[in-house]
Amino acid sequence: MSENRIRILPEHLANQIAAGEVVQRPESVVKELVENAIDAGATSITVVVQEGGLRSIQIVDNGSGMPKEDLELSVVRHATSKISTESDLHAIHTLGFRGEALASIAAVADVEIATALQGQQHGWTLFSQPGQIPTYKPTPTRVGTSISVLNLFANVPARRKFLKSSLTEFRYISETLQKLAIARPDIRFVLYDGQSLVMDVQPASAVERLQHVLRSVQEKDLLPLDHAEGGVWIKGYVGNQSVVRKNRTGQYLYLNGRSIYSKSLAYAISQCFEHIIPSGQHPLFAIWIDIDPERIDVNIHPQKHEVKFDDERAIFLLVQHAVTSALASAQLIPDPSAFLPLAQRPLQSLQGAGQGHVAVNRLTGEILERSLPAPFPSSLGYSQAPTGTQPRIAPAAHGAYAQLMTELPQEHVPSVLFVERGLAMCRHDDGIMVVRLFAALERVFFEQIQQKRGLGEVSAEQLLFPVTLNLDAADQALIAEHDSLIASFGFDVEIADGVLHVRGIPWFVAAGDEESGICDVIQSLREVVTMNVSEREEQMMIRLARSRAFSAIHDVSSSHVQQIVKDLRACTISHLSPSGLPTYTVVTFDELEKRLQ
Repeated sequence: MSENRIRILPEHLANQIAAGEVVQRPESVVKELVENAIDAGATSITVVVQEGGLRSIQIVDNGSGMPKEDLELSVVRHATSKISTESDLHAIHTLGFRGEALASIAAVADVEIATALQGQQHGWTLFSQPGQIPTYKPTPTRVGTSISVLNLFANVPARRKFLKSSLTEFRYISETLQKLAIARPDIRFVLYDGQSLVMDVQPASAVERLQHVLRSVQEKDLLPLDHAEGGVWIKGYVGNQSVVRKNRTGQYLYLNGRSIYSKSLAYAISQCFEHIIPSGQHPLFAIWIDIDPERIDVNIHPQKHEVKFDDERAIFLLVQHAVTSALASAQLIPDPSAFLPLAQRPLQSLQGAGQGHVAVNRLTGEILERSLPAPFPSSLGYSQAPTGTQPRIAPAAHGAYAQLMTELPQEHVPSVLFVERGLAMCRHDDGIMVVRLFAALERVFFEQIQQKRGLGEVSAEQLLFPVTLNLDAADQALIAEHDSLIASFGFDVEIADGVLHVRGIPWFVAAGDEESGICDVIQSLREVVTMNVSEREEQMMIRLARSRAFSAIHDVSSSHVQQIVKDLRACTISHLSPSGLPTYTVVTFDELEKRLQ
């Protein structure tokens, strides 16, 4: 029994446990130390990492520096210069305030801090190792602070085992530094991967910094925001419909200078683009929100990524108003001033939605069927369904499924009646076969790519004139991390000085689509970083097949349809595209007769 008694943990073990909340990976170290440099008033910050930060991380700034007394307290948990009373906790103006970052880092790594104040005869250097008392020595004066972090998680091998490869960890670091660089365009940020310079952004305006970091975005494609109301200031930029993305990269949200994640506010912004961009596309934006610190709580997440507002609904509406006003100024949507404020009529009625009217709450996205009574909520917060019931399938659904699964015609050359609006009507033994051309092409190209990759027959066709594409630091790391995967799809690429040179492309990338083809690869890699190898390859094949289908569908004629149906019949799965869309259906003669009765 004595072994199970409650006891106080040794201090070094408690520090290692607490460090896990703040320091999750090398990126966490970079984020915390760069934020400390910003709080210290630095105008230039340099980050140097070795092996994705697993070997070493160095942060050098020209901030105010520290006296020896502060240096001694810097690695002590809950020692901070940024707050001193409870009232300070409710009015935080700095990025750091809890006094946990350096202490947490020192608990799981070797740390060296060199710092000096302006006018001092010399500076001081601290050496710290986990579980040992730090040592100090005087050093030559260099105003500012330099922090080196070595052997991260060497004393916590279980944590180190779950880190990703050095290339992946470096990508996380570069993405975080990009967020910080956009947040503070007045500061110079420099990033080195070993001896290689990856990023060097000079102080600039917000729009210039955004262009520099995002590389491919032009100022004409960025719509400015500037709105102030009720003690809330909203500024920034949203991209127009020409710079939308297929994932949520390129979305930056800042609150009082701090990078945050807010599903609610991201949804508010996306809703403004509801009728401008296609489904599945995501807008680009960088938005700064300034608000009285007493109206928010930034202490609800260990990494301070999430915040609480005193009135989140009001912030939601203000952000939405600022974005819709910018879109209206660019004549992308009607002027919202012609309509009642959303807050006055959040429920929008939708006509023609089947039996009964449907109302959608535009604040929450909840859809309410007015013809049905509201379900009775359970004590657990969800609606209770009747027990003992089985799913029911309508007869029409059974019929649709039977039509969908009707076999393809066996004749080698199907008779094409006509092609209209992306649909091909073909003669079938049992009636009329309707082919959805885009879905059919996507399935055909997917299986062709899959088959040729399986046989090792995908090779790069060399371009007479290589295509170049500017890359940010994160994308450079992403391509370097997956270079063998990219080569296996038939792309011959090389990175030099932040520019991607595409020297060869595979057969399934159409002429003139070389740049969009490699962009599809990059976008796909961004989306599949958490998947295993087989899932990652499949998703890339789906995206590339879809992109090829988009190019091919514009030139489809009746003769092409005949070949598409023949190729579709040869597919292992012919009735569905890899994205899950039906490729064809058959309207039987019996069905036509019923409709004509």
